[in-house]
Amino acid sequence: MYCHHCGKKRTDDAIYCSQCGRRLSADQDAETAAQAEHAAAIKEAGAAMEIGLESLPSIIPTTTRRKAARGSVWAWLIPIMLTLLTAASVFCYYIYQTGINDRVIRLQGKAREEALAGNYTGAKALLKEASDARPGFAAIQKDAEIVDHVDEISLNVAAAGKRLEERNLAEAEQLLEQAKEELKGHTEPIYDKMKVQLGELMMKLGVMKLTDELADLNSVDELAAKLNAANHLEGEEAAAVKEQIVAKIVEISYKEAETLMKNKSYTAALEITGKALSLAKDNEKLLKLEKQINQAQIDFEQAEQQRLEHAMQQAAAEDLKNQTAAVEVVKIDSTLDEFGDLNMEAELKNAATRPIYSITVKFTVFDAAGHEIGTGTAQDKEAYVQPGETLRMTSTVYGVNDENTTIVVDHATWYLD
Repeated sequence: MYCHHCGKKRTDDAIYCSQCGRRLSADQDAETAAQAEHAAAIKEAGAAMEIGLESLPSIIPTTTRRKAARGSVWAWLIPIMLTLLTAASVFCYYIYQTGINDRVIRLQGKAREEALAGNYTGAKALLKEASDARPGFAAIQKDAEIVDHVDEISLNVAAAGKRLEERNLAEAEQLLEQAKEELKGHTEPIYDKMKVQLGELMMKLGVMKLTDELADLNSVDELAAKLNAANHLEGEEAAAVKEQIVAKIVEISYKEAETLMKNKSYTAALEITGKALSLAKDNEKLLKLEKQINQAQIDFEQAEQQRLEHAMQQAAAEDLKNQTAAVEVVKIDSTLDEFGDLNMEAELKNAATRPIYSITVKFTVFDAAGHEIGTGTAQDKEAYVQPGETLRMTSTVYGVNDENTTIVVDHATWYLD
């Protein structure tokens, strides 16, 4: 017999178990007896199996057969139930985790939409919610970093815009340059909106700087450089600045070209209008002035040609006169001395345009009837007569013996200086 509690073999008359010390009851004795009977039956069944299966029903008791059948059912039913339970648990867990993933993905997509719309605060809140649901999701963490970066850039850009409104161009330019550096290398769509805002503010800054500089520019070259810079700007404000620059170029060029035209520097004046028209294409004011300059140049050249021709004619006439009529007789006086000799005194004038010297005059003496009664020569080798000046020359014709005479200068020679 054995203890019902610990299984220690005991004696038939024992009241307490020598192993565990518990009381051995009569019921236990009965149960022990049943167990012994059951063991004997199993032993007999084993002996029967050695004989043949067909003898089992007659050898194994009915109660034992029923217990064995129930045990075999549970033996295969319990593992199946455990498998089904485990599978159900895994499936439920999978469904739960899939639901979280779907929620995180939805939050991430919505955060993307908010960020692309410029609502960075809303996007960050959605990404935080997604991160709380999936703390180890690297994609969410990366998106959160990008949104934080864009939000920081947006604050700098907004501050730059405020500085521009205050016309604090230096600080605005510094903030915009910082934002430009931060945007370098980022091609993600979330940065596109910020790049557009940055471009607009950079345009506005360029326009404001050009506007401030215009007042100090007074040369076409300087204005042309600023116009070239303005051509790279866009927008209504940039277009207005371009018009101001062009108007100033026209004004300065017009005044300079008009002054040169009045001074008859037509080529220089046309160069100025040509350069101005290359910058202010089809400007009516400049085109009209250019036409006036061209006409004035034509008129001047024609007048100059006429003047030159006239001057050449005058020069030719003067040269002819200098060569042929440089000595002009102002008056001639004559007296007959007691010896019958005629003393002639002539006053001559330099009618040339250049000084003359070494003058010689030949003359003829006529009587009252017009008959030649003598000739003579008067000369002055040392006299140097300026244009318009006069000199006196004397000569004697011997043996005239006539008081009523007329003296005519036939020929004169001289040298031009």
